[in-house]
Amino acid sequence: MPTQSLKTSPTLSRSSLARLVLLTLSAAFPLFGGPPETLQSVATRDVKVIRRWTLAGDPRGVAIGADGTIYVGLAKPQAVIAINSGNGTVTKRIVLDSAEIASTKELVTLRTNAERTRLYIANGSDESATIMSLPDMAVLREITMEGEAIRDALPDPRGRYLYLVGRRVHVFDKDGQTELRTLNIDDPMAIATTSTGGALAVVATEDFGNAKATSVALFDTTTWAEITRDPLQTDQHIDAAMFAPDDTALVALNHEYLYEKPVTSRKASAVMTSGSNGTMRMKIDFGDLVNSDRVCLPESFGPQIATFLGNANTLAYAERRCSASGHFAGSSRRVSPASIYGISAYAIAHDPLANTIVATDPAGFLTIYKVPRAAVAR
Repeated sequence: MPTQSLKTSPTLSRSSLARLVLLTLSAAFPLFGGPPETLQSVATRDVKVIRRWTLAGDPRGVAIGADGTIYVGLAKPQAVIAINSGNGTVTKRIVLDSAEIASTKELVTLRTNAERTRLYIANGSDESATIMSLPDMAVLREITMEGEAIRDALPDPRGRYLYLVGRRVHVFDKDGQTELRTLNIDDPMAIATTSTGGALAVVATEDFGNAKATSVALFDTTTWAEITRDPLQTDQHIDAAMFAPDDTALVALNHEYLYEKPVTSRKASAVMTSGSNGTMRMKIDFGDLVNSDRVCLPESFGPQIATFLGNANTLAYAERRCSASGHFAGSSRRVSPASIYGISAYAIAHDPLANTIVATDPAGFLTIYKVPRAAVAR
């Protein structure tokens, strides 16, 4: 049965709700009372792997519930499924849009609030974001941004806001009902919040006349004043960004590099200008230097390709096999990188209860990995 698109209204009609319930029941229990679906286990000799299952449907974003349930976004069925991490049973499936109506939801990221009672989904080229309640997976709200592919939906750690990344950064209230403001930065690449939610970092390209460079603007989330704007000392596109748990460093990643920028309480003194011949000139203090290291992120990955391990400043990230990845010997490093080496992943998430890493693979797998050690020898 085709599912009515939720894009046209923030509130579900009774008929839409009834059809959504029917789809949920029929997906989780195809025979109305029969056994739920169980993913097929995949045998492997990879010592990093704890469990692996086949998972069709182009798996994308992934999140972990308060009880260890794995939530995965499937781009082809445009659905979110809940999976028991112990036995691979699909306990629930919600179809967001049927292919007959729309086939553009990519489910780029799945992120939870601090209490893990809500799931925020960036739908990508569908130009929308979805808010679901957990663990019942009820659709609470769909936010549509016409003309803007939503590439990330990031909740404020203090539960005040929801940040959407499109052509601008849009700040909504936590329920996604009202847009409170739009930050004046064009085409943001990535965003990150400090652990307290007191500051929001926006990574974007800054134009210096004859040259462009990637910069990081830091906003106070109480007054929305711009605190500082610093160069990231690169002109590379950034795909993911996050603060270390102790907020002493901002980490940014793209296909080939991992950048670590120290965060200080003072206003940064780094200044970048363009000379008359177009050459970039920068005056910095030593504490403003950005560490950069070669990495080999997978060929196809999303903004959730890396995660910090709990409250430790250890950053786990997925990395394909290559010969370019380097050892991490940068000066004044605050973050300890830990590669899950030799895998193909779109997104990863840390399960704090089991202390494992869950990864989605575009080739059609869901894998639970052991937590990698920092600076592990390859």
